[in-house]
Amino acid sequence: MKIELVGTGAIYTKYNGACTLINEDTIVDMPNGTLKQLLKKNYTPEKIKTILITHMHGDHTADVPFFLKYVYNFSKIDNEILIIGPKGIEDKIVQLFEAYNFENKKEIEQAMKIKYIELEQENTVIQNINGYKIQSILVSHGEERPAYGYVINDDIGLTGDSGICSGVEEIVRNSKITIADTSLFEGDSCHMGIDNIKYLVEKYEKQIITTHLRDTTREKLKNDKINNVLVVEDGYTFEI
Repeated sequence: MKIELVGTGAIYTKYNGACTLINEDTIVDMPNGTLKQLLKKNYTPEKIKTILITHMHGDHTADVPFFLKYVYNFSKIDNEILIIGPKGIEDKIVQLFEAYNFENKKEIEQAMKIKYIELEQENTVIQNINGYKIQSILVSHGEERPAYGYVINDDIGLTGDSGICSGVEEIVRNSKITIADTSLFEGDSCHMGIDNIKYLVEKYEKQIITTHLRDTTREKLKNDKINNVLVVEDGYTFEI
């Protein structure tokens, strides 16, 4: 798999919001500006067949309507796009369309071929999504519930926004490499910190790539140079 971290930043930073592209056909979260970033890098948004949403916050969902309008209204594709996310994700996308004064629910259904899988259990395994096995794992993001991380093909793990919890440990344990929320110096109930990342790499001896970084956290991580912890820029690409 080819993995690109389209964005690695938290909200109040100069970096793009946390977002990961997998093999150009699957994307995890769509914060504001995602479509623009894909176009700037000469990706073809029409190749994206699946959107995985970790939770409902705007910095993880805001660009979904812009992406869908681009591929269906501008590029006029006729393919189905699958959106996987927490229960209520369809209503959330419709609400965003209406908030932007775009199409209403009926117009979306008429103009766009969107299929939803709404996650209702703690952990769900979905087979053969673009040839992948996708496992959703419940994580802890404060009062924002439910929130999920994902493991794809037992290779790449993504924590989404989460404090340290059993779900995060399961993601790290079951993945070769984990892309992990590292927002803070010291983790809390909403976000992990450098202290939590040190604990995870020491316990599981796995590589972690940090994301959803505040600028101060990014600089401290660069200075700390923790073994098996990568601090990367937007656009970092690797294969697994």
